[in-house]
Amino acid sequence: MAILRPAPALGAEPRVRVITPHVSSITEEFGEGFARWHIQRYGEPARVEWRNVGGTADALRFVLSEFAAKPAGIGLDCFFGGGPEPYLLLADRGLLEPYRLPDEVLAGIPQNAHGVEIYDPQFRWYGAAISSFGILQNLRVQHTVGLPLARRWEELAAPRLYGWVGVGDPRKSGTMNNMFEAFLQAYGWTGGWQRLTRIAGNAARFDLLSSTTAKDVTLGQTAYGFAIDFYGFSQIALAGRSNLTFVLPEDFSAMSADGLAILKGAPHRRTAERFLEFVLSEAGQKLWHLPRGHPEGPRRYSIERMSVRPDLYPRYRDVSNIAFSPFELRHRFQYDARLARERREVVAALAGALLVDPHAELRRAWRAIIAAGAPPELVDRLGEMPLTETEARVLAGGPWQDAALRNRKRLEWQTWAHAKYRRLLHAAQEQTAVPRPPAPAAAEAQRPAPEPPA
Repeated sequence: MAILRPAPALGAEPRVRVITPHVSSITEEFGEGFARWHIQRYGEPARVEWRNVGGTADALRFVLSEFAAKPAGIGLDCFFGGGPEPYLLLADRGLLEPYRLPDEVLAGIPQNAHGVEIYDPQFRWYGAAISSFGILQNLRVQHTVGLPLARRWEELAAPRLYGWVGVGDPRKSGTMNNMFEAFLQAYGWTGGWQRLTRIAGNAARFDLLSSTTAKDVTLGQTAYGFAIDFYGFSQIALAGRSNLTFVLPEDFSAMSADGLAILKGAPHRRTAERFLEFVLSEAGQKLWHLPRGHPEGPRRYSIERMSVRPDLYPRYRDVSNIAFSPFELRHRFQYDARLARERREVVAALAGALLVDPHAELRRAWRAIIAAGAPPELVDRLGEMPLTETEARVLAGGPWQDAALRNRKRLEWQTWAHAKYRRLLHAAQEQTAVPRPPAPAAAEAQRPAPEPPA
């Protein structure tokens, strides 16, 4: 005789509430993937309730604001996405719940790679995917115009690349902020700003979104673009490997873990633990690594992210669009996430005041310096800074919290930058024997129109 069981109440199945800056393609694939995995593993459905309030910085501000009002818990279970800085901050404030993954899952994930932590030794957060920064390049434009393949970051500062480089505003894009910070750590404060200033001079404009920078390369608007790996891989999947390539530069490449953690007071703790287990398991990691349509990969969207499980790379080398393993990088660079978090806002404000807001004057000065033969003394003066690294760290350590001081410093730096570029423009014009160089808009009109990728 069959036993009739009452139908479960609407919404009674296990659930997990996740705040994330991830785009809809990622949330859809991981939400549906978790539901399938949960049925196979536990014999009952489960669902993810996503909360999206903007980018990583917006999500972090929201979480901190909510905890300030409700310190015992904020009705959310997990924070999913973004680099290591938010997780370091949340862990330091005691707002993450430690959870040790099952041994069979943890065994496939190294605790660190080249000195970069993949997960917290105290199990308060885990890297769900690996991010690395590089240069997305349009091979067809380079061939048409006669430009070289760039293998080092500093090659983007070369005068011959004037107008062909794409870069984003580090005040608007967390990805670009991390890339600027990596320059400062790899080359030092002075050397980093020197290179960034010349690269900014080569840029046609500053994009608000890092995804726009990658798309401009695909469309042939630029030949080189700052890009995070998954933007590069996704554009290559669209345009083809004969048209685009993504290069991890030989001078340095920074890798970091994009995180996942359980928040303090998680209301659905058991399902939250299962969600972490799924994302870090082979089933979850294959959603990042494998292309759409693969039997074990995503169903509708190719996500093109690098897995935290090293064994997936050799197993799917001929299947995945991800052409290299970050665990096999020869040129190692250890990105200091704590230093980046400490001075993030000051670095962004400096970049905005010195490079983005006075961009037109920067380009005119750099163009004139190029026309004068790029005298070393003028090139060095172009990248001068109004404060030292020590002064910047002191400023970031407390005074920067004063809104009036922030506004005053931004204005001072911008005024200083305008005056510097005007002086250099006149100095360069005095050194050259040719007429004054054309304005950037006129110079851009002289560029040959590249054939867009097929």
